[in-house]
Amino acid sequence: MKKKVNIGIIGCGSVFRSMHLPSLLNLSDKFKIVSIFDTDKNAFKLTKKIITGSRGIKYSDNAEDVLRDPQIDAVAVLTSTSVHVNYTLQALKRGKHVFLEKPAAVLPKDVKRIIAAEKKYGRFVQVGMVLRYSSFYKELCRIIDSGKYGRVLWMNWLETRPFDPCIWRYNNTAVNGDAIIHDKAVHQINLFNRFAGAKPAETAAFGGQYLINPKTYSKVRAFNSSVKLKGDSNDNLMAIIKYKNGVKASITVSYVSPHARESRWIIQLEKAKLVAHFETFVKANNASKRKWKGNPSSIYIFSDDKKYPVVWKYPMSYPPADTNLVFYDEYQDEFMHPGSGGQWNAFYDTVTKNTKPESSTSVALEDIKVASAIDEAIKKKRVIRISH
Repeated sequence: MKKKVNIGIIGCGSVFRSMHLPSLLNLSDKFKIVSIFDTDKNAFKLTKKIITGSRGIKYSDNAEDVLRDPQIDAVAVLTSTSVHVNYTLQALKRGKHVFLEKPAAVLPKDVKRIIAAEKKYGRFVQVGMVLRYSSFYKELCRIIDSGKYGRVLWMNWLETRPFDPCIWRYNNTAVNGDAIIHDKAVHQINLFNRFAGAKPAETAAFGGQYLINPKTYSKVRAFNSSVKLKGDSNDNLMAIIKYKNGVKASITVSYVSPHARESRWIIQLEKAKLVAHFETFVKANNASKRKWKGNPSSIYIFSDDKKYPVVWKYPMSYPPADTNLVFYDEYQDEFMHPGSGGQWNAFYDTVTKNTKPESSTSVALEDIKVASAIDEAIKKKRVIRISH
């Protein structure tokens, strides 16, 4: 088994610099960055500020320099969505395994093209569904799969946040996908599909633009500043997914909230309710024994053991009491996002052992089928059936 994987980078934008690069540098015993491609010279400058010392890394404004390099074992495609498929197919053709940022593509037919290329060239693509490699996800799987609390009945995910400052995500949804469907809600679609226990059957959705003007620039609140946006992407979304076994899942996401991000899950089982806070940005409950440093994720269980009376009041506050806390993680070894290091450890195994990743293209295909159906439901204003 090869000890160190030589990797080439296609695209060194802000997501690469803030999440992927720190993870790769932290795993320098497993990965060696050989070459980096980008068309933005400023992106190179910002990358070099993070990578101390020469390290022998080659920087190029020609993607072919990365794709054709015989030293490189694997390629990370970290570009805008519009060129995901093109670079991934080229890398597979040249015998490279691929780490592909999500979404894999905008349309299901393009994900199928990648799957066909994987089979043809004998290489794998791992899609960057980072939550799949977090302890938060693994704990939810453990609780749900145990069967202790019965089957899943319904699920809900709510996220409110300011606008994401990556401007390209809002323009030309035909090639980049919709900012809050393909780039944001696809994470939750991915986990809903895992927890539901059946294939998605149909979806209904409403979206729109409260603050973005599609034709002229609108000044909107982003995380650290204001940005000017225009384009055809939604800035708010409400969707319902119905699965073939009757499980229902709802998504509410809004980019128009001028406050720190809130990301909250409710998963209703037959005998319990799970309340999961992904990256909490508030102080702990006053009675909590935990210090709550950083932005921890937490999971609470409210089980029905038939031993307490049902009273007319809310069973929880935000955040709930420690008596219901079953999971807590501050992710001190993860960069920017829970699972950021775990996904690269998994990709190392994919490359060195030639094994299919958990976040595979077949999983991504199901996610994109749902994302595309939600997009279609908004545009056509009707329920959309999802084919398999």
